[in-house]
Amino acid sequence: MTPLDAQSLHRRRGNPWRPPLLVALVAVTIALTAVIAYPVPTGGDRPGLEPAVIPAGLNNVPDGTPAAAVITAPCLAQLADTLATAADASSSVNATPTSPATYARTHTRSWAAQDTMIPSGTSSRTIVTTETWQWRAADGSGRTVSTTPGSAGHTVTDYPAGGIPAPLPEPTPTDPRTLATHLAMVQPPEMGPQWIIRAVADVHLTQHPAAATRIALLRLLATAEAVVCHGTVADRAGRAGIAVAVEHQQARDTLIIDRAGWVLAHESTDLGPPPGMDKDAPRLRSYTLIVDRFEEPTIDTAQATR
Repeated sequence: MTPLDAQSLHRRRGNPWRPPLLVALVAVTIALTAVIAYPVPTGGDRPGLEPAVIPAGLNNVPDGTPAAAVITAPCLAQLADTLATAADASSSVNATPTSPATYARTHTRSWAAQDTMIPSGTSSRTIVTTETWQWRAADGSGRTVSTTPGSAGHTVTDYPAGGIPAPLPEPTPTDPRTLATHLAMVQPPEMGPQWIIRAVADVHLTQHPAAATRIALLRLLATAEAVVCHGTVADRAGRAGIAVAVEHQQARDTLIIDRAGWVLAHESTDLGPPPGMDKDAPRLRSYTLIVDRFEEPTIDTAQATR
């Protein structure tokens, strides 16, 4: 993550004093929110879903910007409002393409840590790079092509219907509560507050969510526990975006989101030297860069295999 505004990146949100009564009311509101049950529409969603519970750590998010909810990431709430206003003006946010493409093609480059035990009893960490192209149809069929940059050869895998599962049903839901239910199935909230960051990244790595869905995802992130704005940064491709992050158990998960609501990158890093390693070991756990995404009528692997 390359800072465009170093001061904004290193700025940490303080803990301003709040009156005890206000603190108590907020705590009760959040506690009640985590256990409010609501029915999940089944018309365009997965049939037969039982009424679900709003995942812990999320406020009770209505269709618009929640006036009474606790907004933890105002940068995302503002972006959602801007996109919604622009969509209302153009009346295109829910428009259905006249000739929808058959495949959502997503090109990613990832850096992942591999920890290996060495004879001294400590561990060493190396970073492995992989480049992947994925073509996915709405029924979950498709193809992936992956390679390690600098090496010869590619791995090509074809998938039948359902072979490439996705976090969201298609067409993608636009109701924040329905989205929260599906995301919690992908990344259980019990694993920690970073679940929402990882779940939203999973959506963008697998699917091309509609504009209204991207706006709803921004609203969820804006009111999720521990999500904090970190200013404007550049991803590893040099593209500018808004960074939001969650810090939990000595690790930080960061999303970089562009001005159209698309995720550009997801990064996970250790906040200190990795356990069992020396202080010079890489702190990166993983970094996934979405190089580009296109809608394509057919699978053409020429670029991926050249």
